[in-house]
Amino acid sequence: MFRFPRATGRRRTDPAVGSLLAGAMAGGIRDIYGHTVTYVPEDLVYVERLFTDLRTDDGFVGDEFTLQSLGCLIGEILVRTDGGHWSAAARRRGAPDDAGLEVVLPNGRAVNPIRAAYDRADRGADSSVIRFRQVALAS
Repeated sequence: MFRFPRATGRRRTDPAVGSLLAGAMAGGIRDIYGHTVTYVPEDLVYVERLFTDLRTDDGFVGDEFTLQSLGCLIGEILVRTDGGHWSAAARRRGAPDDAGLEVVLPNGRAVNPIRAAYDRADRGADSSVIRFRQVALAS
């Protein structure tokens, strides 16, 4: 299994990892649903669908790589469509370490799409990734 690189000590995750994992997940969506991801907001419908399809009565059945790749796909949409850029996440006290990546939007706001993916898996449709994008872009 591919281990997602996590920030440790002074070493930080290369922001390019976000785009690479997004591409891997885009290929998975193409294989599963026959949909070609073009990194537009409408692609989030397929991300939501995959979360729904991977949910059972026992919870989300995807692994850590799947969750982080889904988060990177969400982030890559914010990058390509909304003008954001990947950045190594600033360490925040009490914040979970979700691979050490965030997307910085043109409005200066830093958001964590990988955390949004974990939230969607944990809380179900109440934590919509479509809504995450809308809130992230609100000034």
